[in-house]
Amino acid sequence: MGFDLCLLDPAKPIPADIMSLIIDVDLQNPDMIARLRAFRKVSERGSDQIIAIGKGNLQDELQATALGARKTILKPLSEKSLATYIEDRRTTYGMTGKTATATTQLAAKAIQNSFDKITSNQPVDLKQINEAGQNIATAIADLGISEWLSTVRVYHQSTFQHILLVTGIACAFAQSTGMSKTDVAKLTEAGLLHDIGKIWISDTILDKPGELTPEEFEIIKRHPVEGYKKLSEQGNLDPAVLHSVRHHHEYLDGSGYPDGLTADAIPDLTRILTICDIMGALLEERAYKPRFSIEKSLSILKSMGKEGKVELALVLALETVMKKHTSIPDNVADLINQTG
Repeated sequence: MGFDLCLLDPAKPIPADIMSLIIDVDLQNPDMIARLRAFRKVSERGSDQIIAIGKGNLQDELQATALGARKTILKPLSEKSLATYIEDRRTTYGMTGKTATATTQLAAKAIQNSFDKITSNQPVDLKQINEAGQNIATAIADLGISEWLSTVRVYHQSTFQHILLVTGIACAFAQSTGMSKTDVAKLTEAGLLHDIGKIWISDTILDKPGELTPEEFEIIKRHPVEGYKKLSEQGNLDPAVLHSVRHHHEYLDGSGYPDGLTADAIPDLTRILTICDIMGALLEERAYKPRFSIEKSLSILKSMGKEGKVELALVLALETVMKKHTSIPDNVADLINQTG
């Protein structure tokens, strides 16, 4: 990201070389006030403090001002507020380059254009999709999967957020496991297009804050086939990409959909996209479920691998990728709140 992010022990002195300090503590605690004042005296010029205060708490607001807060934010802190703040700081310090935010915005435009083309019975612009995929690959290589996840989670449109999460995870997997550039491109393209069939499903079903009825689930199950049919009509997509679009919900034991394929009929590219699709769904926060941690998501995937639904070797490879590149705890907001 261009700088280090760390959690501080509130019982120890605050290091003087910190550029930015996000503070969520008891502002009426004399010892903590003394530590913050001591940091202000020794901190480097240009460093700033962002202090979390309770909504409508005038006493906290006055104390934050007295401590020299550059700005205040409301408790409780969330991953979204932290991600927004970090992006703002990086821009302020000139650490922007080709950021994950810019790449996300361009990729979202490519996805939107693809959805629009499909609904208008026009071919998807594969050049735009491939350019978006190349940008994502560059962002993942330069910035890592951790920043990609934190950036994409802020994106508001749930279907697009899912597509971007899955594509980033798939791209990180491909790069980290040494897949060829050709296969990286195929997997990234498949990621960006895999849920295009959802354009014909209403938001009331996609974002339903509760369990789907059997009838609603049958509608959901149509999206791989609908997307596959429309993309097949173009005549210019790689067969491996088309297979992944149609079969990314198939399981090795034949219990998936839409065709109940078993292991022998499911090639590697589709197997990889399947576990990345599941991983992305588990990491998302939806109206009907909380966002699972990376550790819990991997645990669920490993259980599925042991049950014979997905390939365990690929899950273990994904575990290595995710743990290697996400050294910052993904429940950072909870950890910060605990220090208060």
